[in-house]
Amino acid sequence: MTERVLVIGAHPDDELLGAGGTLRRLVEEGHEVVSVITALGRKEEVHHMQKFSERANKVIGINEVIFLKHANLELELIPLHELTKEIEELIETYKPSKIFTHHYGDLNSDHLVTFQAVLTATRPLPGRDPIELITFETVSSSEWNVATPEKVFKPNYFVNVTNQMDKKIEALKHYEVEMRDFPHPRSYEGVRHLGNVRGMTIGVPYAEAFEIVRRIWK
Repeated sequence: MTERVLVIGAHPDDELLGAGGTLRRLVEEGHEVVSVITALGRKEEVHHMQKFSERANKVIGINEVIFLKHANLELELIPLHELTKEIEELIETYKPSKIFTHHYGDLNSDHLVTFQAVLTATRPLPGRDPIELITFETVSSSEWNVATPEKVFKPNYFVNVTNQMDKKIEALKHYEVEMRDFPHPRSYEGVRHLGNVRGMTIGVPYAEAFEIVRRIWK
């Protein structure tokens, strides 16, 4: 059965850093994936970032990227209900069966606001099909916050992306302006190393890890 999936990231590159391999697998298996970016990213790169995002997602097989165009690092300054309403409207339009988004313990404030808006927008309501909510880890954010029990990323869902890792790296090369030199975690080597660690956890060369907020057996 074909599913429609939304991936909602705060900034251009978050969507693929967190779930690029998994999104590629979904596309390969015939599902439709739509990317949503809530904020613009760094102001010095904003003039060409939409073009880069579209090219990067195209490599993964995602043909539609939606830009909400809120100011970078200022999501916390707008009323939460406004961003929630925008996401609710997207849910009403696309009717996804599952949504991937940021983890609730990320260091970046835009990530946290995006998560909260998605969590609110996907609240189970009578008469509406339930939506699975799955959070990804974003290198240079998820691992940099205080590792308290209520904030730390606790992976409980793993996806084998061994056959998709090269395509993920290829896509991230369109986000070259956002990547850094190793040993920065947001480097090509860093992305591969994290994939190795998550892969070893389940006995495969490469994997992506997620923390499930809501999983539904329909």
